Amino acid sequence: MSFVYIVKKDLNFNLEQAAKLVEEKTSLKLNKLKEKTLTTHKGALYTTDNDNAHELCKKAVLAKSFDFDVWASKSFPTASKKGEICLDMDMTSVQIEGIDEIARRLNVYDKVAEITSKAMHGGLDFAQSLTLRVSMLKDGDASVIEDVKTIMHETDGLDTLMATVTKHGWVKGICSGGFEQLICVLDKKYNLDMVCANSLEIKDGKLTGKVDKRIVDATVKREGVFELGAKHNIDKSQVIVLGDGANDLKMIEVAALGIAYHAKPLVQETAPFCINYSDLTAVALLLELNS
Repeated sequence: MSFVYIVKKDLNFNLEQAAKLVEEKTSLKLNKLKEKTLTTHKGALYTTDNDNAHELCKKAVLAKSFDFDVWASKSFPTASKKGEICLDMDMTSVQIEGIDEIARRLNVYDKVAEITSKAMHGGLDFAQSLTLRVSMLKDGDASVIEDVKTIMHETDGLDTLMATVTKHGWVKGICSGGFEQLICVLDKKYNLDMVCANSLEIKDGKLTGKVDKRIVDATVKREGVFELGAKHNIDKSQVIVLGDGANDLKMIEVAALGIAYHAKPLVQETAPFCINYSDLTAVALLLELNS
């Protein structure tokens, strides 16, 4: 038996029609367990006897057969047990690329943003690209970081997701190739249990063009997921990870529910699950349905 989750950011979403379309495109027979709305989202959880439901649904998703999000799995994390959620920062938790916005204020945006895009699409080694991008910030006034904070808009649904997992006693972390100097805003607001990220070196109020800790690349991000789970004795079946870039794939693949969030093509193809028609509320809604 498998479970199928159908969700969309649309309170007028017709679940019956959606379920019929999933059945048509995957040859699955769906049996509804329950449906629920949460803020701006409507979703439902179904069962099916087909053990290959995940493969069939993922194939249909990649073929763009639906205008809603569909996930299938033999089991989903449940809100009735303690769990762990780890998110990437840039373009997952907030809707900016932090280093690009710092670069914009230091008049090196075009060069930095081009490298950021290549790295996030998997075309460049992340550690090498980060070293190069940070070097371009050398001698810049560190006060621009405060400016970036003012335009750092949270991704829709982050507040709902954080409130939901906190209510159910989950641990929360951000594993990011971004910078602690920006993530501290979310850390303070949501009382995160872990921040695994890079840190810009600052001396005499100026950026030195270096990071002052080891570079947090894809491997280190995955280690962060493991370390948070081990510290709080979280069962592997209760780990959720979300990210949008190629450097998120290693941590996505070790999660029970690894999600590509409005992600680059490579990430959508590789990650087990995708969010394309919902926001972060979709994860909170699944936990509420599966509690």
